Amino acid sequence: MSEINTERINGSRSFEEQVFARFDAVDRRFDGIEVRIERLEMKQLDTKPIWEQALIAIAETNAAMRNGFAIVGNAIDQINARLDVMDKRFDNVDARFEAIDKRFDGVDAGFETLSTELNDGLRGVERKIEVLNQDLLELKADQRYVDSRLQKIESGSKPS
Repeated sequence: MSEINTERINGSRSFEEQVFARFDAVDRRFDGIEVRIERLEMKQLDTKPIWEQALIAIAETNAAMRNGFAIVGNAIDQINARLDVMDKRFDNVDARFEAIDKRFDGVDAGFETLSTELNDGLRGVERKIEVLNQDLLELKADQRYVDSRLQKIESGSKPS
């Protein structure tokens, strides 16, 4: 029985037919693979324009960023130039304040000298007023003495 089955399987076709059938099957598989490769290549070709567009968009973005950075850099340069001008103005103001400070140092020294002279002058006036008061008191005392003697003289020489 087993020989009969083997004969039927192998006996229905010759060896050459079987080999050619195998070659045909391999050819069909290769054809299928070629179709699949063609489809993949078509997809790759379809995505190529997308990549080209993406690269163009990236290049445009880079150019826009460079322009933006250049604009910001120019603005910063202008601000720095203005700040430099302001620094110079403040340097002039600082120099003026230093000159004013020196003048005030001279004024302060003048006030100290004036204050010392005024204090000395007032002490001199104070001493003179003390001397004047003392002389005035002595004069009053002398006047009282003279007045009291004059009264004694007038009261003792009354004519009768």
